Amino acid sequence: MKSSLNIGFHGIVKCWIVRTLPEELTRLDTVAAFWGLGIGAVIGAAAFVSNFCALGGVADILFAKDWRRMRAWMLAAGVALVGTHTLDSAGLIHIDRILAPYILWLPTMIGGVAFGFGMALSGGCINRALVRIGAGSLKSLVIVLIAVITAAVTAIGPIKPLHDAIARAGSLDIMVAPAALHRMFGVVPSWDSEVVRWVFVAVIGGGLIIFSLKDSWFRAARDQVVAGILIGLMIPAAWLATENTAHQSAVNFAAPFASAFAFSTLLGVPVGSFMAAALTRNLAFETFTDRGEIPRNIIGAMLMGFGGAIALGCTFGQGLSGLSTLSVSAMFTIAGIIFGCLWGIRSFEAEGVWPGLKLVFKRGA
Repeated sequence: MKSSLNIGFHGIVKCWIVRTLPEELTRLDTVAAFWGLGIGAVIGAAAFVSNFCALGGVADILFAKDWRRMRAWMLAAGVALVGTHTLDSAGLIHIDRILAPYILWLPTMIGGVAFGFGMALSGGCINRALVRIGAGSLKSLVIVLIAVITAAVTAIGPIKPLHDAIARAGSLDIMVAPAALHRMFGVVPSWDSEVVRWVFVAVIGGGLIIFSLKDSWFRAARDQVVAGILIGLMIPAAWLATENTAHQSAVNFAAPFASAFAFSTLLGVPVGSFMAAALTRNLAFETFTDRGEIPRNIIGAMLMGFGGAIALGCTFGQGLSGLSTLSVSAMFTIAGIIFGCLWGIRSFEAEGVWPGLKLVFKRGA
């Protein structure tokens, strides 16, 4: 993905120099920033109440054979995909603006694996850390700060040459259309592009929703069902809120300085989780419990920042937001994140990185 998920590689700080923008664009960006705060707050509150977490979903499947949290994530992805294409088909948003005519298969895979392994080390992705901040976690604040700084250093700092080299080495040009499933197949002669779009939306988006809701145990967990729907709806809401702004943005916590909207969304998550924690009387101060976990969390945060910058997104940026556009690059990222997450979890079991990798291939999920 190009605009929203591209983290603004021409300069993170540039988007904040609002005096250089036309007055109308400045006003629209300001309005979008307020929408971002609200969207982030909804995500934060819903994630806190339901314990919404991609890492937790994978771990629950591995150790408890419990698919409920993963089904919540899949429900959110399905709702986001259907909602995004409903708005695009109606002409309310234009997702072609944010799709590039190439597939970044190598950077998304490398970045996805790094991000997934990092979130296993840190006990959750960036969104999960933001939710914990709102509930009183100083440890999560450290994780987010390190991840954000590492992402910036990778995107526009000293590591940028490595980032660019990986992108050049692993980019597949499509040329004829944006690198999204419905656009790539929509150029086939005699195939109606709108029909092609809705076939993919029905199969992938509808399939995710049906798979999630068919399980009675999951349906009984109303907090997770509601959270999946609400979080999923926030993805097309983000596209709509930034449609006419200077920097169209996704919900992407790996690129908080890409736009005013992106930054306000990041701030909104702990605001929402704080309100939910306060209302449920679950506010609790948390810090590092022993010295041994400090380096592990720092390394995990750095891997998430590096991986998020290389892959152009996180579990939200490329996961929910990227998948909502049927981006092929996003699908590579999701695969990488899942593999990296499995690797990280198995490394805890095997008490080593390489033994953990062997365990992944031996046991799988």
